Amino acid sequence: MHHVSLVALLVMSFAFSVPQTALADDSSSAPADASRAAPLVPPESVDAESRAHALMRQDPPDWTGARAAFEEAAEAGSPSAMSYLGWIYETGQGIPKSGEQAAHWYARAARAGAHQYAVKLGWMYLGGDGVRADRAQAETWFNSAITADYAPARIAWASVLIADAQGGRDPERVEEARTLLEDALADGQSLAAYFLARLYIEGIGGHPVDPDRAAHYTRIGAENGDARLQGWLASMYYQGRGVPEDRMTAAMWASLAAAEGDPFGEQIYLVLEASLSPEEIAEARRRADTWALTQH
Repeated sequence: MHHVSLVALLVMSFAFSVPQTALADDSSSAPADASRAAPLVPPESVDAESRAHALMRQDPPDWTGARAAFEEAAEAGSPSAMSYLGWIYETGQGIPKSGEQAAHWYARAARAGAHQYAVKLGWMYLGGDGVRADRAQAETWFNSAITADYAPARIAWASVLIADAQGGRDPERVEEARTLLEDALADGQSLAAYFLARLYIEGIGGHPVDPDRAAHYTRIGAENGDARLQGWLASMYYQGRGVPEDRMTAAMWASLAAAEGDPFGEQIYLVLEASLSPEEIAEARRRADTWALTQH
C-alpha cells in the first residue's frame, strides 16, 4: 500500500466516524444529570422531586404520581424537574408519547438555565424528531445556547453548518463554523478539533486546505485520546503531511488508535508493521505504552 492509498483511506474514514456526541442526542434514558442542569434548584422543589424519584423507583413505577410530583417541582422553578417531564413525554412513560409536550418542557428547562436542552430542541426541530421540522426554530435554539456561552452548542451548530456546506447549502458559512469551533476548543471542548481538522484537510465549502493547521488540530484531538484522530495523525506522520515524515512516530500513534479499535488506525498499523523492523515496531509500542501511562 502506498501514500495515495492511505490518503484515500483517510478521506473514506470521515464517512464512518461522525462523532455521535455532536450530531445526535440520546433520549433513550432519563436525564441522569438533570439535577445539574442549572446552578440553582429552588429548595421548595427538592421534596417534590424526591417523591417523584421514589415513585419512579417503585415496581411497577407510579408514573402518574411521579409526573404530578415533577410538575409541582417544575412550577416551583426546578429545571431538573422540567427536563424529566420532557423525557417522560418524549419517551411515553405512563402516557402516550407527545413530542410537542416534550418540547414544551425542554423549552422551559432551557429558559431556566439548562442550556443542554436548548441544544436538544435544536436537534429535535432540525430533524423533525417528535415535532414538525423547522430549520429556523432549530437555529434559534442552537443560538440561544451559544449566546448563553454553552460550549457544546457551538460544536453542535458548527457541525450542522459543515454538513450543509458539504451538501452545497450556504458554503460560505463554514467560516462561521470555524469560529464557533475555535471558541469551543478554547473552552476545552476537544471534540471541536475533529471538525477543525476536517475543514483544513478537506477544504469543505471552499475552506482553505492547510496541512500544517490540519496536523495542529489533529494532534490536539489525538493527545486528548481521540482514537480516530490518533489514526489520522499516524497517517500524517507516515506521509509527512503537515508534520515531518516519521514512521516510528506514525507507528506509535497507529498503535494507540488500533488498541482502541479504530478501523483506520488498525489499517495504517498493518501498513507500518510491514514496513518497519520488529525492533522498530517494539520501540513504537513501547512509546505508545509510555504515552498511555502518562494519561492516567
